[in-house]
Amino acid sequence: MYVNRINNFTLQRVNFGRRLTKDEEQDYKNNGIKPALDYLGIKEVAMILHGTSYPESRVSYAPHINNDIGVGTPYGKVAAQLMPFELLHGFNSNQLGPIGELNSRQKFSPYESSVGAKNYLFIDFNKLTENEYAHLLQTSDITGIVSPVEKNDNNYAYSDFPEAFANYNHLINKAYSNFNSKLENGDSRALKMSKEFSQFMNNHPEIETYALFNILKDMYGTGDFTKWKEIDRNLPQNLKNEDDYAARFRKEQLRLKTDSKYEEYCFAQYLLDKQIKENADLRKKYGFKYISDMLVGFSPADEWAHQDLFLKDYRMGCPYGGPYGGIQKWNVPVLDPKKLFNPDGSLGSAGEYLKAKLEDALTNFDNVRIDHVLGLVDPFIYSKHGHRQGNINDMSDIDPDKNYQKVLNKIILPTLEEHGIDKNAPVWEDLVTDTPTFNRIYYHENGLSGITPLEYKKGEDFRNTKNWFLVGSHDSDPAHKMIKKDWVRANEAWNPMYLAGVLNAASDSSQYCDKLAQDDNERVKAKFAELFMMGDKIQISFADFFGIDKTYNEGGHDENPDNWKLRLNSDYEDTYYKNLSSDRPTAINMPEVLKMAVQGEAEMKIAHGQKPEKVWDDADEILFTLDKYAQILKEK
Repeated sequence: MYVNRINNFTLQRVNFGRRLTKDEEQDYKNNGIKPALDYLGIKEVAMILHGTSYPESRVSYAPHINNDIGVGTPYGKVAAQLMPFELLHGFNSNQLGPIGELNSRQKFSPYESSVGAKNYLFIDFNKLTENEYAHLLQTSDITGIVSPVEKNDNNYAYSDFPEAFANYNHLINKAYSNFNSKLENGDSRALKMSKEFSQFMNNHPEIETYALFNILKDMYGTGDFTKWKEIDRNLPQNLKNEDDYAARFRKEQLRLKTDSKYEEYCFAQYLLDKQIKENADLRKKYGFKYISDMLVGFSPADEWAHQDLFLKDYRMGCPYGGPYGGIQKWNVPVLDPKKLFNPDGSLGSAGEYLKAKLEDALTNFDNVRIDHVLGLVDPFIYSKHGHRQGNINDMSDIDPDKNYQKVLNKIILPTLEEHGIDKNAPVWEDLVTDTPTFNRIYYHENGLSGITPLEYKKGEDFRNTKNWFLVGSHDSDPAHKMIKKDWVRANEAWNPMYLAGVLNAASDSSQYCDKLAQDDNERVKAKFAELFMMGDKIQISFADFFGIDKTYNEGGHDENPDNWKLRLNSDYEDTYYKNLSSDRPTAINMPEVLKMAVQGEAEMKIAHGQKPEKVWDDADEILFTLDKYAQILKEK
């Protein structure tokens, strides 16, 4: 067997160290990682890394800047530094979370964020010190208010959202004040930015509505607009009436009494849009993709701005997983099905808004994860003021024309096609309580793919489907933490006999099975090797890849104060390589796992009748290179 030959290889040892030289990096990537992925038929390897989880600010690009606003950003210089590192190790995309503005300053879930406004905490303020941004800030403006990033022994960090909000308020106020001063002085760069700002606002008039919402939210101390005075509660609807002078007076009153907060909000949205576009251009240069996330929900700001599009008494949820085995009440507004389409079949006002929501998730991004797709076909809804609940297809009075059943074919799929995205390319989050209506439309009529979570499913049952495969999602424990749970160890998807059989299909796997049963680390490695054998699109969480033993979000446990805070530290490269060279590594040694997967795939081919000599001839060189670098990365 090849496993015996490769284990007996005697490599000529030189002092490589834990990092590879530039020449070795090229060999590692071009003769090891890439051929292995090609051999396995893998087209997409995406790291699950939400925006705020991007690394703390590093100092390598500018030693005089040693700071961190409090959360990460997928658009700044630090993100640009991460791309080559990920590409080196085989990733060609990142799965971001929803990119909208956070709903509150107490709850930090991106799945409760806004649709029409972006998360302004993602602004890279370090960029504002550069000529491209008219030097709106000085380095001292930033270093004067933020804490230096200090090295520690942890291979992770935590976002500090209160600190981030405070830092943002101070810095955007200063930047906007400097912007106006530079305009008065005729600064050419500021004048150019002013034209860009005006164009941005012309193209995004809805930003003004979100600026008003933030002003009123702060004024009332709550984002629950049903508790506001009537004039403010209904302001967006009244502003649509050009003859409603009271509403227009109220808008100007709010603008004037809030010390430029309105203008600052709009300016921040412009800056963020500018940085998103710059990042999109950079990704094209690298050949790297960002997968955005179209959340199923809407924020209070979205609902306030479009109250006429939503059902008044209903909210979306889930029929199980709630307190005492009951329903989960997500408090997600439900688009009025009667407004999804007009009688002539064209898009109604709610349909146009849903299309715009998907358009927004695709603009300046390369692909999309579609959250809780059941909510686009047959959502589970419940009454806010009564006991009525169920899937909308069973409520003929609410959706008499079965309009929700038309959403996929008339809105979602055509919009994807307009953007040149194949219907099976998105990450369709189909991990739901399905219904006959959903199964008919989603699977049988459209043949859409989904997600296969190897956390509790055997990959061989879904092998070569068009699904995305992953071990754990953003709601899962990292695998080394997962394996300690009794329900995981007892699950057939983690059974040592099953995993050993997958990876040794043409040989005796009994000894390897015993090894997996006795060593959790080996079983986790086998699980990730299985991942690489099952489909052509895979995802790996950042916590798993970097060997972090913390959970990003404990799904279903909103009370966990650490939810949504986990992120990479400023020394993620050092801690990654240090982890791999430790006695009990928890980070993913990519060449080692790929070697196991390639060897497993080769054995699978032999088990299916291909000649062993031909199979090993095709795989030998790849396996040798992978083994070489797997050992190098383990060196102390």
